[in-house]
Amino acid sequence: MSTLVMLTCCGGCGGAISDGGRVLVFLGAGVSFGAARAGGRMTFDNEKYKPWPPHDLIDLGWSSGDDDLPLPFWPWLVHRMLRQLASFAESHEHVSLRKFFSEEGPLDCAQLFRQTVGEANYREFLLEQFDIGRHPFIQVTPSHTALRELNLPLLFTTNYDELIEAAYQQAGQPLRVSVSEQQFLARRAEKPARHLVKLHGSIDQPDTIVLTRTDYARARSDRKEMLSLLRSELVEASFLFVGFSLSDPNFGLIHDDIRLVYGMNLPASCTVQGRRDPVKER
Repeated sequence: MSTLVMLTCCGGCGGAISDGGRVLVFLGAGVSFGAARAGGRMTFDNEKYKPWPPHDLIDLGWSSGDDDLPLPFWPWLVHRMLRQLASFAESHEHVSLRKFFSEEGPLDCAQLFRQTVGEANYREFLLEQFDIGRHPFIQVTPSHTALRELNLPLLFTTNYDELIEAAYQQAGQPLRVSVSEQQFLARRAEKPARHLVKLHGSIDQPDTIVLTRTDYARARSDRKEMLSLLRSELVEASFLFVGFSLSDPNFGLIHDDIRLVYGMNLPASCTVQGRRDPVKER
């Protein structure tokens, strides 16, 4: 099912294309969400705007709307972490778990989960959520195909799955992928025709995944050149954000710094939304 639903922009993307400017794509979880479920992007947005945590969390028997399918968005992913921790924790810890997961941000929840379950179980958890090879029913969506057909030289994503790569592979088109800083430096030297920069790692290399607070902090130093490229492109190019909420912490730091320097003197960008939200647009 296609995840491309509604386009909100400041007139910049169309103008950039018609004027011969550069337009790049930044892909988030909303692109892949629909590959595992029929609701597609609309379901993604409707669920995302529900209050978190669910008000029936108090009994740890909540009905958060989580469908238990792979490729979840952040609230469902965090919900699954809490559910696993609660299933193994002593009953007297349930109140503390509930309090922690309702008061702390997702990065800290992921940090607690990883430290509690151990590296082997954490790795298995990630593979079960994002390894599309484990779930034969997951297929490349029309959105992935449409994005591939744009034939852009550079794409950024925070997604862990390999659906973007699969879209290019099915079409027999070469795509160079950078998952780590070392790979990125090598790919840049090659100057490939098509380059996918996976800022948060890839599930085929679970050790590269950026999810916990420590991961985010380490990424700012270990992936300096990857983030530096994103920063420079945000200044020079118009971006089409697809399935990306713009709330990622590291992205926010980069974008805040740019806006402090350039103000409104930046190329206009566009975002794909499941439904129009005028307050969020402002």
